[in-house]
Amino acid sequence: MNILFHSTFINNKQWLRNIKKKFKGKKIYTFKDKPNYDKIDYAIVWNLPDKLFAKLKNLRAIFSLGAGVEHILNLPSYKDTPIVRLKDPALADRIFNHVLSQILNHQLKLEHYRKAQKAKIWQNELDTYLNNQIQVGILGAGFIGTIVGQNLQKINYNVVGFKNTPVKKKNFFQIYSKNKLNDFIKSSDIIISILPSTPNTTNFINKNFLRKMKKKSLLINVGRGTSVNEKDLISHLKSNKNFYASLDVFKEEPLSKKHPLWSLKNVIITPHIAGVTVLDSAIEQIHNRWLQITKTGIIKNDVNLKKGY
Repeated sequence: MNILFHSTFINNKQWLRNIKKKFKGKKIYTFKDKPNYDKIDYAIVWNLPDKLFAKLKNLRAIFSLGAGVEHILNLPSYKDTPIVRLKDPALADRIFNHVLSQILNHQLKLEHYRKAQKAKIWQNELDTYLNNQIQVGILGAGFIGTIVGQNLQKINYNVVGFKNTPVKKKNFFQIYSKNKLNDFIKSSDIIISILPSTPNTTNFINKNFLRKMKKKSLLINVGRGTSVNEKDLISHLKSNKNFYASLDVFKEEPLSKKHPLWSLKNVIITPHIAGVTVLDSAIEQIHNRWLQITKTGIIKNDVNLKKGY
């Protein structure tokens, strides 16, 4: 059994050490080892270059080191090798923590106090809403979106979700489907986008979407930068000073120093850190899925190739 590891993470050496420790006794290679590519059975990867992926002719399955899978699907050489997605509750908890911080920053008007501090002004108290007075919309109520929504519900936020495909089972909060998008947008005080990157989600949040949002609402994007039409968002932010955005992902990363989003006062920018993969938890899940595959011989593709997620 031969496994290839490749990632562009800053701590990829630690990843490799821990993977070798978890898969004790198994042959773990990197491209630097110059293995026999025809004998690689599994690949554990993040941002694998296509010229290297093309050498792996006999892969049984690909394990993604992150929640997204477009880094695999967008490879020209990729066809239909089964992809094992990372569905890690620890990763979802990290995204929830980030989302909650942005909600509270907006809800409690902490930016106003920060600006007052900078100007050395003792700001009088400002009216703020309680949790149960705010409706949060989860745009993309899949695995991560459901966990984020459930956690918000536990602390008394009103939560609704949107999912493009029909909901087959009862959820903990109301889910709007495709023909109810307008109702979802108009009812939400805050919208959290956790959309994947697919042809159907490209520029999903555009001027028409933004116009339907409440004038004093907050848009949080922790999904993919491709889902937002940045030109439309910039125009909307400039025209609506009481509309705010918290953006963790962008069409091109890192964000150019000349990008106009940097200079807008009603935007918070973070450098794609909301959902950093939790190393030990992710490796444990990958190992468990690998054990299941080797035991049963059944490899199910976690990704619907037609939908792109």
